[in-house]
Amino acid sequence: MPGRLRRIDGLQLRLALRVGITRVEAATGLLNRINVYPVADGDTGTNLAMTLSAVDEVLAGCTSRVAGEVLALAADAALDGARGNSGAILAAFLQGLADATAGARRIDAVQLAAAFANADHLARAALEAPEEGTILSAISATARALADAAGDRHADLRVILPAVLAATREAVAHGPDLLPVLRRAGVEDAGARGYLLLLEGAVDAALRRPVAAAPIDAGRTQAVPAPWPVEETPGAYRYCTECVISGTGIDRQRLREALAALGDSLVVAGSRDKLRIHIHSDTPAVVFALAARHGLVTRQKADDMGRQAQVLGKQRQQVVVVTDTGADLPEDVLDELGIHTVPLRLHFGERSFLDKLGMTPAEFLREVATSSVHPKTSQPAPGDLRRSYDFLASHYGHVLSLTLLGRVSGTLQASRTAAQRSSDAARITVIDSRNLSVGQGLIVMYAAECARAQLPLPVILAAVERAAATTRLWATVADLDYAIRGGRLPRLAAWLATVLPVLPVLRIGGGRIGIAGLLRRGGDPVPALLRQVLRHAHHSRRYCFAIAHAGCPEQAARLRAALAAAWPGADAIHLVELGPAASVHAGPGALGVAALEYQPPESLRPPV
Repeated sequence: MPGRLRRIDGLQLRLALRVGITRVEAATGLLNRINVYPVADGDTGTNLAMTLSAVDEVLAGCTSRVAGEVLALAADAALDGARGNSGAILAAFLQGLADATAGARRIDAVQLAAAFANADHLARAALEAPEEGTILSAISATARALADAAGDRHADLRVILPAVLAATREAVAHGPDLLPVLRRAGVEDAGARGYLLLLEGAVDAALRRPVAAAPIDAGRTQAVPAPWPVEETPGAYRYCTECVISGTGIDRQRLREALAALGDSLVVAGSRDKLRIHIHSDTPAVVFALAARHGLVTRQKADDMGRQAQVLGKQRQQVVVVTDTGADLPEDVLDELGIHTVPLRLHFGERSFLDKLGMTPAEFLREVATSSVHPKTSQPAPGDLRRSYDFLASHYGHVLSLTLLGRVSGTLQASRTAAQRSSDAARITVIDSRNLSVGQGLIVMYAAECARAQLPLPVILAAVERAAATTRLWATVADLDYAIRGGRLPRLAAWLATVLPVLPVLRIGGGRIGIAGLLRRGGDPVPALLRQVLRHAHHSRRYCFAIAHAGCPEQAARLRAALAAAWPGADAIHLVELGPAASVHAGPGALGVAALEYQPPESLRPPV
């Protein structure tokens, strides 16, 4: 029979946390399905798993025997890696544990009770409007039970911890009695359940109970609908917006007051030198700009909760389409087809922005007009890609990811790596669109139409590969410096532009970038682009077209009118502003048009 357990050291604590993390990760799909608060966007399991995955990566390399050091590492990793409302609260909770145990080699019952009391306080202080029945109630129940049972420093944790666990389970079970939205849905709070799973695993490991293999979660292996009706509008605000602010002596109260006017579900967690911000807002760019007044802003994220709510609120198809923001499409098309996006990043020196969400096309054009720093781009953050894949795989049978042209960006390889690291790798397919901007956008749109038509997966994949091979984009630029610096311009085109008074008409498609023609500098690009489309497209076939521009709406409108007159039977002629990430390489004044040969998805359905 095991002896008394009076203290826990760093190695024991590390093992306990890692076992608890495994429990949460195994329940990702379950937690996603019971997620109704603060909004029913079905991602709490994914957010908690990603938050704790960041902690686990740090703990995997930790060899410290000092309990306080282990908790400090865990808290810092959670602050950097936190995702979503529950992830931000969990980061505040771990920060509270770490602050209260700083320097402690081993933790006894009295210290543990004090640490949980502090963690309870910080978790609640992080929220603008704490709500009972949630993860907060579960944390408070743990803290109260520890305070009641701790007694003295010689108390036996083998006796105390099971009682504490029972009190926490009871609080989680009674959550629906305190929060009407949980009661109506007939579920426990997903964040509270996730916290309980973390605690259960940690206690089992600390008490050296047999640690059973994690149960198989149906949500990780098949798409399972939520057990209650879900409205497609998840709340008053659309974007779950997050970032980390690093600085010295950050005025938390002043920051909180300023942010409170921009949305709801506000969480401000961390220390005076590093804060994690979480808020539901319609204006992520404004949130990030405000945060930048208080320190260096990193780890920006803006999840579209409206798009996530579609996952739960509609009769779902088996295949879902996700792409990066290199694909330019009208917002209403993305909404109608339920296309999910992962943002690219753009950088002006040390300042970083989320493509389209952290900086709009108009804001980009204003910035380049005044900034002395040439912008750069980078692929989506690996965590953003994996989180998107894990979330979608927990709700759909298959995830189809279409990336921008692989030969000019690391996004394709980053997407493949993220897919391979997912626990649902077998149900994720990554395809190179072999195109850019509206060319990529049309291919993504067509893939989503095929998915909505419930075509078999092999048929969808074949249709997408065919579209990627045949879709063409033609583009002109007003300033070649952007394309040359970005490495997107063929060497011949760059050379010609330096020796002749001409600009190239670029052709992108099938994975290649080439020269389709030449345009006199200062000439009108509209006739030149229209000629290229008419040479390529056959009037006996159906086409969808899309036009993108960077600050030249008059030219774009004329091109659209000319194309409509030349092709009155076009299935669609979309018109969008060129996204900031694409504009980094095309520059102000760029104009492009893409053509996709259109076969109605129903015509591809195999005979029964």
